[in-house]
Amino acid sequence: RALNAEALESYVHELFHHNPIRKILLVNPPDVDETLFDYDTAKRGRANNYPAYGLGVIARHLLLNGFEAKICNLNHELLREVATSKGQADFDFNLTWERLLFDTIEEYQPDLIGVTCIFSVTGPSFTSVCRACKEYKPSFLEDGSKIPVAIGGVHVTHDVETIMDDIPEADFAFLNEAELSFLRFLDFVNGDRGLDDIGQLIIRLPSGVEGVRFDKQFIPEKEDLDVIPTYHMMDINTHSQYGTIGSWYGFRYKDTQVATVQSNRGCRAACTFCNVRVFHGKGVRQRTVGSVLDELTLLNEKYGIGHIIWLDDDLLKNENRAIELFNGMVKRNLDMTWDATNGVIAASLNKEVVAAAAASGCIGLNIGIESGNPQILKSIRKPGTPETFLRAAEILQDYPEINTRALLMLGFPNESLRMIFDTIKLSEDMN
Repeated sequence: RALNAEALESYVHELFHHNPIRKILLVNPPDVDETLFDYDTAKRGRANNYPAYGLGVIARHLLLNGFEAKICNLNHELLREVATSKGQADFDFNLTWERLLFDTIEEYQPDLIGVTCIFSVTGPSFTSVCRACKEYKPSFLEDGSKIPVAIGGVHVTHDVETIMDDIPEADFAFLNEAELSFLRFLDFVNGDRGLDDIGQLIIRLPSGVEGVRFDKQFIPEKEDLDVIPTYHMMDINTHSQYGTIGSWYGFRYKDTQVATVQSNRGCRAACTFCNVRVFHGKGVRQRTVGSVLDELTLLNEKYGIGHIIWLDDDLLKNENRAIELFNGMVKRNLDMTWDATNGVIAASLNKEVVAAAAASGCIGLNIGIESGNPQILKSIRKPGTPETFLRAAEILQDYPEINTRALLMLGFPNESLRMIFDTIKLSEDMN
């Protein structure tokens, strides 16, 4: 409202000093800030250290479209520093990640910095990293100029207006799955697209208070999904050396390298407590099985990954596809195990699916149950009944090699103590 289209275009180009964008630095903040960081836990290699999978996907799209990209996973690099440090007295949390970040900026000399955030617990750390990116004055820019900062991810999408207010250092905010909208924005800055061709984006205005929102949606589908992250720039085979990924790492031999893979996006369910649909939209979009198998083969044969965690929110959405995927892992003779930490929908745990899963190396499953009370399940729109969960448990009893766990929640609105005991009773019956 405050600027017309011509003035807005001019303002954005001024942010980039009327230069084209070629080099993008993608930053993953430390998982937590200094107040929550536990040095002793990190020193024992027990702090979370998930690969920056989403940034790897975006980086691949950038490379495929003629841009340069670099990933700076501050969480991973911070844990590496802890592993090699002499003791807590010689380790400064903030100074360490700031040095890692600033050294990367100086070495890479990016035209734009993008910072991501998944979980709200990372919010304070995310804010600090954005502020540091914006306040830093690189030696390679004249007149004290600063590098534009873009933000995105689940945390940003979930409450973007509040987060933009909290992080005035952010010049742009990208919403939902942003790989396509990000590319369109880069083309816009480079003069190859107009304002009508951008979306899923908020541009902060010069006042620093207001912003312009572009609501067009550019959701990745079909071949857009069939990309393999830029593992060559992610140091993928050392993540589980400096931290932990998931909760089944102890079921493999000590030096097993762990990574993550996503085979589809979205979930068929519409559970009232979940924000998957807020981020991914309705339904499930699936990669081709061949693309997923190629990624698994690359991880196993080139990077020595021995265990993978599926990032899917609905891994078994298409049961025939799931069986094809698991059988494909067997045919390729992949020496890998896997788990589904995010949970699977019990209705799809039939005999054929579970048998194929076990044969392909499944050693762990979480089942999304939440409650054992039919009334609560209906009120939260959970796609399952106690009978559904009991049938799945009966099938899984025949596969002791699959460590099965239940995801449960207590304290739903209007939930009585009797309803809570229904959940406990169901868990006992499922063993």
